[in-house]
Amino acid sequence: MAHLDCSFYSQTLKKNTRVIVFLPSLSADDFLSGHHVDYTRKGAKFQTLYLLHGSYGDCTDWSHLSNIERYAQEKCLAVVMPSGENSSYVNMARGEHYLDYIAWELPDFLSKLFPLSRKKENTFIAGLSMGGYGAFRLALEYPDAYAFAASLSGALDRAALQESKDAHIAKMPLNYRKAVFADLGRVHGSENDLHVILDRRVSEKAALPKFYMTCGTEDFIYPCNVEFYEALAKHSVDVTLQKHHGTHCWDFWDLHIQDVLNWLPLMHDVVD
Repeated sequence: MAHLDCSFYSQTLKKNTRVIVFLPSLSADDFLSGHHVDYTRKGAKFQTLYLLHGSYGDCTDWSHLSNIERYAQEKCLAVVMPSGENSSYVNMARGEHYLDYIAWELPDFLSKLFPLSRKKENTFIAGLSMGGYGAFRLALEYPDAYAFAASLSGALDRAALQESKDAHIAKMPLNYRKAVFADLGRVHGSENDLHVILDRRVSEKAALPKFYMTCGTEDFIYPCNVEFYEALAKHSVDVTLQKHHGTHCWDFWDLHIQDVLNWLPLMHDVVD
């Protein structure tokens, strides 16, 4: 697996930003086992997973705290891990427009540098906690861009979480939360409410991606995952919910990102 750490100036964010990209490549294991994939054949591109970190993290979290690099190499899957700060991956009310950055600028930029497929059927998005919200938000905002979206312990109800006393939420500086949302008391029913976006897409009869959700039953965020699963199911959206014992931690996410990869329709090869 080629591990690429890229820093570049983003016109959308108006600042330098960082993204880590994993590209499948010939490995020592391939050589020793006799496994052969022509990673560089002419016209070849990779199925691509955009993988989002949670609050308080950055683009290095998944590479440092999980085995996603090894899992992706085994699946012949490219992985893109951008930094989203504590933005909730929205166009912040008083800050940068991370929604636009990840939806448009980032894939446009990376596809000029790397052989990443831009076809919907080969493009996936996933994330943990805040990144789970970001993955579902992007998939609902731009259903023509992603075929599959997955959330691990997703912070899916941004309105309810503003009132949470759990340390994961309460320790977020108030000034930062005010920068993300125009009015902390009016997230419910706003453009940042996943239920609002879901209802809009259903009314438009949009061809939505397939959704996958997993969450620990001992996680403080578990109730809002069940609630959003029920909302998707009510609208007959293709959604899978996997419940497991576990809390809001990397032991859970490292284990169950493997379930996400097994759920995705991966080719285990380069695609044209």
